[in-house]
Amino acid sequence: MGSVPLLIAAIGLLIIVNGLFASMEIALVSVPRARLKRFEKEKRPGATTAIALQKDIDSFFATVQIGLTFIATLSSAIGGASAVEIFSPFMEKLGISSGSTAGHVVAVLAVTISISYVTLVIGELAPKSIARRYPGRISLLFAGTFKVFAQWTRPAISLLTASTRVVLRMVGVMPSTAGPVLTPDEFRMMASELVETRQIPSSVYDMLVRVTRLSQIRVEDVMIPRHKIVAIKMDSKYDPNLKDKIIKTYRRHPFTNFLIIDRKGENVLGMVNVKDLLLYDNPRDIAQSFRQPTFTARGQSLDRVLATMQHNHVHLSVVVDEHGIIDGIISLEDILEELVGEIEGSMPSSVETKPIPDTTKGFVVDGLITLHELNELHSIPLPQSLYYSTLAGFVLDKMGKIPSPGDHIDYEGLRIKVLEMDGNRIKELKIAPLRTTPVSE
Repeated sequence: MGSVPLLIAAIGLLIIVNGLFASMEIALVSVPRARLKRFEKEKRPGATTAIALQKDIDSFFATVQIGLTFIATLSSAIGGASAVEIFSPFMEKLGISSGSTAGHVVAVLAVTISISYVTLVIGELAPKSIARRYPGRISLLFAGTFKVFAQWTRPAISLLTASTRVVLRMVGVMPSTAGPVLTPDEFRMMASELVETRQIPSSVYDMLVRVTRLSQIRVEDVMIPRHKIVAIKMDSKYDPNLKDKIIKTYRRHPFTNFLIIDRKGENVLGMVNVKDLLLYDNPRDIAQSFRQPTFTARGQSLDRVLATMQHNHVHLSVVVDEHGIIDGIISLEDILEELVGEIEGSMPSSVETKPIPDTTKGFVVDGLITLHELNELHSIPLPQSLYYSTLAGFVLDKMGKIPSPGDHIDYEGLRIKVLEMDGNRIKELKIAPLRTTPVSE
């Protein structure tokens, strides 16, 4: 009987070590990589080791499983072998002979239930809850210990990893060593949790969501279309009346930058900043101060356009199609509005929305409203295409002809009706629920 306390202590120690493995597994998975890198910059002990373990997460999982499996097997073996010895005093009080088959079964059952209960509480649930609350501290505290254990069990880890890959190939799953640690959707969910716990304001959350979607927005979704560009047309950038034309245009449209294009509107001669007029009087000097605009191809995502603007130190870019023809312009302000919301600035709004007082009858929009803006403003997701980016383009694609006022299309419970044409261009459209649209229309 003198060995019973020793056996119980051995099993208890194994359960505590089991808790160490379980807590480290949760901690290293939960702690953000950015936090570990911050700890590394602060020269916190264990930070570099924790980062190395997190980078090779598959080997780390194998290490944890080796430890957990070994501990569970050893504790079960010790408990099973000493079950009768541990519980014989209790069985004698119940009138069960410890040497009988029934006594042996009862003892093993009692040991199994006891070890399972203590392991679940002390070796699993409690350590994992603690690790979930303090992932950074626990990762740094036990990273060194796990590194040593991983080195001791490296042959077993290599065998397990190779065996796992063989099984994956047998079931048709190709192992992948690359892939995003955190998807944009998961990032947005994490950000929403930070809002719920009041660690960040909702305005910052909105901005983070917009940032993750920046790569999904194309330049034509937010650009100012060609027919709305305020440009100065002239035969040559050395026109003697250059300054007067710029001032005259500025009085009507008080913008900071203007494109200088030829009479045909096909070639960009340069871009002028009205502040340069304060420095120069001679038209030739003004012409020499023209800035060379940057060009952006239609179809590029806003994150790429923003990177190009930052690299070239410009605030305005000319959008061209595949033939090099001017399609519109995009400013830094247009991109920033996709990040922080509407900004009152010097650039004109690309579209105007005219709501009808009775909203059940629909609303009127400019034909050049982009499908992206239509979805953002009215939650109407229409299919996008490389061939069009506006509502007018969508209607033209569905009709297959130049419409006349009164023509309409029906699409997924909506009636989109042409109200006004400007030559061959659709100027205004009305969107209304199909069920409220009279049949006579």
